[in-house]
Amino acid sequence: MRPDFVLAWITSTAEDDMTMEDGGHVVFVKHPERGWEIPGGHLKANESPEDALVREVMEETGLEIRLKTWNKEYYSSGWVAHVTTDSIPCPDYWVTEDDKVEEVGWWSIVPPVITWTKQEFVDLDEWVSNIK
Repeated sequence: MRPDFVLAWITSTAEDDMTMEDGGHVVFVKHPERGWEIPGGHLKANESPEDALVREVMEETGLEIRLKTWNKEYYSSGWVAHVTTDSIPCPDYWVTEDDKVEEVGWWSIVPPVITWTKQEFVDLDEWVSNIK
């Protein structure tokens, strides 16, 4: 079944797939109303989940990614991908041309959330930990 939306749990190849629990970092984007969240969005007509994921991540973060695996069960109408990038985690935030993203950054903890729950991101971090 085709998902309505896709999300990306982005880790760095430099950290050898470390999870936040292990001291690793994950990329989050700050939406003006929803606050910090992981990158992603809705699929366009006739767009594959993989293509939508690559497009959304590029628009929202500017990062090139490689798909490792999908979690198709966590959300009823969306898929979450564990992806990696060669970008190295750093303390600095950056911006992109996406007007729905105020800033992008690497986090080693779950950032302050507004719309999302901390537990969602803890669960996704644990999922990545279990697929190593």
